[in-house]
Amino acid sequence: MQRRALLAGIGLSSIGVGAAFGSGAFTTVSANRTVDLSVQKDESARIGFSPGSGASSIIGTSTDSSSVNVITVSKSDLNDRAKTVFEDALTVTNNGGSGDPAVDIYIEDESSVPVGAESADVLDLQTATDNNSIVGSTNAVEVSTDGGSQSLDVVVDLRDSSVDGNTFDDIAEITFVANSA
Repeated sequence: MQRRALLAGIGLSSIGVGAAFGSGAFTTVSANRTVDLSVQKDESARIGFSPGSGASSIIGTSTDSSSVNVITVSKSDLNDRAKTVFEDALTVTNNGGSGDPAVDIYIEDESSVPVGAESADVLDLQTATDNNSIVGSTNAVEVSTDGGSQSLDVVVDLRDSSVDGNTFDDIAEITFVANSA
């Protein structure tokens, strides 16, 4: 009888140990891996930004605090209470290779920044071909791979009486988002 109890105890212990370690239930894994990342200037990065073929005088580059070139939009002599359109001012290029996917490009819609096509928005970026805003993920535009590009118009709308040139100057940054299509 003791032999059966001993065998049952060993069997139950084996099942318990197997359940605890063999189920794959764990909470943390830590492993070191090497990573090779690099940063490129806008014109040669995976998604490139460059002045367009039209009103490129408002598009420039500057160097930020981490020595990376960034695209800037600046214009100081805009008419108050007017809508100004700079056609083909910015070009976004997909520099991925032929095996890479196309990307959907849009500008992140942040409620605190007056960017978009709504009446109180001061700045908008629109596709040059059909003047559709690219602000917000629902307005994303596809840019094909291997050198495909999208020309964008920069629109500054100061017609709303609650905004003025200072509102345009207060826009410190916008965020472009690129998702594989």
